[in-house]
Amino acid sequence: MGVLFYNLLLTFFIIPITIRAFLSLKRGRHPLPHFQNNVVVNRIKLEKAIGMFSPIIFWVFHISLLLWNFYIDAWLGVIVIATYMVASSMLSAQIKAKQIGVIPESAGVVGNDTQS
Repeated sequence: MGVLFYNLLLTFFIIPITIRAFLSLKRGRHPLPHFQNNVVVNRIKLEKAIGMFSPIIFWVFHISLLLWNFYIDAWLGVIVIATYMVASSMLSAQIKAKQIGVIPESAGVVGNDTQS
């Protein structure tokens, strides 16, 4: 059941947003819309948090999921996961090419007078 849910989530939500974020970054359209921005920011924060293990965990998880879909003859799932792996790689390359970073959050900092 989890494989079906993840495949549906990838198909109708994550892949389209990942591709749109890639295209927006490639064309230099800033600021990114909310969901696209979340995809990019979360990817950068995750890479900063766990470093080189981020791509390793990504590839191990998705290759094993790809093989599981192949094993249970879920061919649409195989195509969806392969598509996401390609789209994710393209987005990561674009983030590195544009040298996009994240500004640290300042919530709860003493002297933060941005509230009215």
